Amino acid sequence: MQKKVMDALQQGLGAVELCRQGDKIFWTGDVGKAAALYTRAFGSHAGSTMAHMRSLDKSCLDQVISGLEAWLDGHEVAQSSMEGLNKGLAAVFLSTLCPNNVSASLYKMESVLLGTGQGSNEIFARCSALLEGKRTPHPEGPMRLILELTRALACLLSEPSNHKGPRLYLRAFLGNRSETVRLVKGRQVEHVPRIVKAFFEQMSHKFPILHAGCKLERTTNCTQKPDELSPLESVEFLVAISPENILVRELQAAVLFSLSKFEESAETLSLALRLAESSDTKSNLDLAAQGMAPERKASLLVARAAAYFSTGGRAKEACSDLGEGFAVHPATARLQFQRLFSESGAGVAARVQLRQQAERGLSGFRETVLVRPDLRSSEGLELLDPVIAQLRALCHLEPDGGGRELRVRLADCLLLRGEFREALSISSQLAAAVPTQQSYQNTVQVLRGFARLLCEDHKGALEDFQAVIEHNAPHPSSCVRALCGRGLLRMMAGSHYLTALDYVTASRLQHQDTALTARCLVPWNYRGLLCTVLLEQGRAMLEEVGEQSNSSGSSTDQDPQLSNHQPSTQTKESYGINKEGMAVGVHALAVLLMELQPGVDAAQILAADALYKLDRIEEAYRLLLCMEHSSPRSPVLIRLALLQLHRGFLYDANQLLKKLIQCGDTSCLRPLLSVAALKDKALLEKHCHNASKRILDSQHEESAIREAVAYLSIAIMASGGEAVDSLLERARCYALLGQRKTAIFDFTAILKEHPDHVQALCGRGFTYLMLNQQKESTQDILAALQVDVEKVTRSILSLKDTARKLICEWLQQHCRASLSAVLSTSPAPCREECLREAFLTSGALMKTDCRDPRWHLLYIDTLLARGEVKAAGVHLRQVFGKEPRDAAAQARWGVVESWQQKYRLAAKCLSVVSEKEPLVLDFLLALMQTQQRRRLAQAASQEASGVSESGQWERALALLTVAVQAVGGTKLQHLRQRAACLAHLGLHERAVSDLDHIIRSHSPDSSEEPAVLAEDLCRRGRSLLLCSRDELALHDFSQALELHLEQALLCVDAGPGRPRLAEVFLRFALQHYGEQQLDKAWYLIESGLKVDSSHIELRRLRARVKREVSGSCIVH
Repeated sequence: MQKKVMDALQQGLGAVELCRQGDKIFWTGDVGKAAALYTRAFGSHAGSTMAHMRSLDKSCLDQVISGLEAWLDGHEVAQSSMEGLNKGLAAVFLSTLCPNNVSASLYKMESVLLGTGQGSNEIFARCSALLEGKRTPHPEGPMRLILELTRALACLLSEPSNHKGPRLYLRAFLGNRSETVRLVKGRQVEHVPRIVKAFFEQMSHKFPILHAGCKLERTTNCTQKPDELSPLESVEFLVAISPENILVRELQAAVLFSLSKFEESAETLSLALRLAESSDTKSNLDLAAQGMAPERKASLLVARAAAYFSTGGRAKEACSDLGEGFAVHPATARLQFQRLFSESGAGVAARVQLRQQAERGLSGFRETVLVRPDLRSSEGLELLDPVIAQLRALCHLEPDGGGRELRVRLADCLLLRGEFREALSISSQLAAAVPTQQSYQNTVQVLRGFARLLCEDHKGALEDFQAVIEHNAPHPSSCVRALCGRGLLRMMAGSHYLTALDYVTASRLQHQDTALTARCLVPWNYRGLLCTVLLEQGRAMLEEVGEQSNSSGSSTDQDPQLSNHQPSTQTKESYGINKEGMAVGVHALAVLLMELQPGVDAAQILAADALYKLDRIEEAYRLLLCMEHSSPRSPVLIRLALLQLHRGFLYDANQLLKKLIQCGDTSCLRPLLSVAALKDKALLEKHCHNASKRILDSQHEESAIREAVAYLSIAIMASGGEAVDSLLERARCYALLGQRKTAIFDFTAILKEHPDHVQALCGRGFTYLMLNQQKESTQDILAALQVDVEKVTRSILSLKDTARKLICEWLQQHCRASLSAVLSTSPAPCREECLREAFLTSGALMKTDCRDPRWHLLYIDTLLARGEVKAAGVHLRQVFGKEPRDAAAQARWGVVESWQQKYRLAAKCLSVVSEKEPLVLDFLLALMQTQQRRRLAQAASQEASGVSESGQWERALALLTVAVQAVGGTKLQHLRQRAACLAHLGLHERAVSDLDHIIRSHSPDSSEEPAVLAEDLCRRGRSLLLCSRDELALHDFSQALELHLEQALLCVDAGPGRPRLAEVFLRFALQHYGEQQLDKAWYLIESGLKVDSSHIELRRLRARVKREVSGSCIVH
């Protein structure tokens, strides 16, 4: 108890201190802060505070009371001073200071109403008493308005369904609009949803747009019942206190609609719908209770549609709302539609508008699709959503769920949108209808076909497409779609030609529908491939037309092998395809591709080519001219050039060809030339060939030659590779540019078709000459000589000296080689056909340079090989004189003499070349017959014997060589003679060679052979010794001593002599002895002792060897 007393005393002391502080602040003029301190003091100890307050004078107390009233009334000035204080405490403090204070009473009543709401009737009565002046002081100004609003709130809370509460609010609002709105928002903000709800419930039954059980009454009664609320004023009040409340906006829209302010009503409904989508505040928590989810939204959308229809000129928005409303909740939307469009003709007009808007939307979609920049794009699909919604709305409005035509259109839109499964369901239902109801059957089958295709049912899709195409009277648009669908399936199966055929047919029927089908119904991942296939097949068809027109003389019975499932000629005839129809179809296909791929040049070029084939030259020219300005590429330039040639504008054609050559791309010629007419190709060939000639005649720089090559290439391609003059000229240009292998390729191309073309043969031969390929060059020149000697001769003379001499040398070498080959197989005289090439070659060589003796000698040799000795002698005398000084000419004269059986003279003449040019001698001997050669050898041998006796050993050697070669070395006597002559001249190596041949030719059965062989061995041994080949020489002498000792010793005496030979035997015997080759040493010692038995050193060496041999045989 004492503790409580102490606490009370402390609280009292604290309150007194707060009051003192309040007094200080009060006297500074801040009444608000002073009142706040007094209130805190009152909360701490009421008694002390009240005692202190009574001690103040009346004016001070009135100012404190005024400050507390201002704070409770919500004045902004007082709010900052009273921050942190409880208004309830302030109200108690104020009522204690001033009993029956209105501000304190109002706060208490508002607090009660803000709580459970109980006691609303008492509050209503108290407010009424205050307002009616039953109590003092009588409230005036803002205080009175606050009391009116509090009384209205109390009435509304006590009886929500009574009109009295809303009327009180309206009375206050009409009395002071702005202040009423401010006070409601400030002091009754928590009760605003209840206020709105009360107004809505009491007014909504009067507006069919909000009430489900009433019919629409667009005119209101001019007389208003006394207890009814004014709709317009009520809406103004509600909008002012809660502008973002959806119920308020719905009620406002209903009021405006009832007043025939349809445009404003539609705007208000739009605002309500936007608030419904974005609002999540407490003021909209009652929205779910009003059914705002799909049902309420559908109702509002249909209501806005009705407002739009009533406005006029807003049919598009109205139809969009109807579609969306039926999409949100069909049942609610249908009921709302029946309520709002129940007037005569309104529902029918709405349905008509829905149909029209759906058609417009579909048309807009088609236009958008047709101008898509990207073929694979899905741009514009969103345009179908309102169309589908409107069509569905129409189906819901129809009593039987929509007629057949409406459902067909819905299935079409669904298929375009990509909802192919739903489209398949609808089209299947329509297709299964009884025969009496099968209108639009073609369209239904096409829709089902595409839906099946997208569902991967290719077989069923093909059946549907085929049924439409084969129908007796197909619908054009449906037939076009069916052709496109079947073409797509054929492309998937790899039948590209048939695919193109279907699209050609479709394009010729209805071009725009074909483009729309390709852009919409063909899957996006197949569109690029489809365009590529159509482009390739269109080009192939056009090229085939060109081949047919350019090969009028070819046989029609041929059966070309067509790849890629392309039908044969007979199959095409069965399809009814002809040349003109094919070109027209390709043009239609090209126009389709131009629409599908606007930025692709290939489609425009195909269209230009098709126009060209249709002889629509001016149209093709204009199309290509437009392309040249946008993209001057080579395919466009060459086509423009060809068309200008066709039109006769040669200058323009030449300028275009120059641009083409500057581009450096002539690969574009092939597709053009495959469709070009023969006449135009001939014009192009001639023009380009002449242009190249002008360039080459006037300029010789490398750049000019390259430009000429470009022109010639175009000419060659225009001729199909058959322009011989252009090929020849280009080959020469390539040779000038150093591209010799390329030049050879062009020459070869000419020779494939014209093997006897002299200029091509010479050109290739001269090119091989530059590549130093002797064999190939010679063969080409010889082939040309077989055709025309004069042309070849002129061509050879046109060469530079070095090249001319080299080619002539190669020709001579080849001719001599061929002559030798002929003589080796058939002896002279040879047949004329074997020597024809030699005669031609020698004749051409003599014409190129008649002063060169080699060419005359070649001709003489050819005459001798033919056996025309007299002619050869005559030509020999004419060229070299009667007594030629030239060794080669003298040798040929020897051949002539041998044919005249003057063998001694022949031998003398042939001996001139026997030692210096043995190969020439062999060749010349081959020009004689066998008997002539034998007699020649005999005469040469005799002549050699005669001259050798006079010491003319060199001349004798030459004659003996003739003798040996004439009989082919088979006569040993001639070889012995020559070996002896060679040994006498000191030519021991050659003598050894001849003796080798002689020794190998000895027969072992002859009785005279040992002595002769021993003599030959000794002669060879002597020559070997003189060649410093001692060991081989000792071997020959040893063999000779064994064969015939007596003959051998005679030869030794005539040769090196016995002492010298014995010394050689001793030297090599000692060498072998030193190497302990006792057997070889013993053999040499014995041979040496046969030569000189008295040789002391040899005897000593033999004894030493004998001792060593016998010492090694001691028996232990």
